[in-house]
Amino acid sequence: MIARRHNAVPAAVALNWVRAKGAIPIAGARNLKQVKQNLASLDWDFSTDELAELDTIANELPWLGIKPPFAEKDLFTGMKMFDS
Repeated sequence: MIARRHNAVPAAVALNWVRAKGAIPIAGARNLKQVKQNLASLDWDFSTDELAELDTIANELPWLGIKPPFAEKDLFTGMKMFDS
């Protein structure tokens, strides 16, 4: 498991993976221990093989069919709205 190889918690792996994809993760924490774990995710990077492994896992996850949390149509104009 990737988390064990980096002596990290799964949340730190997720934060680091989002960062490796070029996005800026917004980490949540409920206590100081979680803050420290989140910060520790900045201390290491994935190998190319690890990124490929995570990408493969993510691509195999089933689509959950969750509706987006925003309105599909404007209430006043009826125009279709898109998430930005």
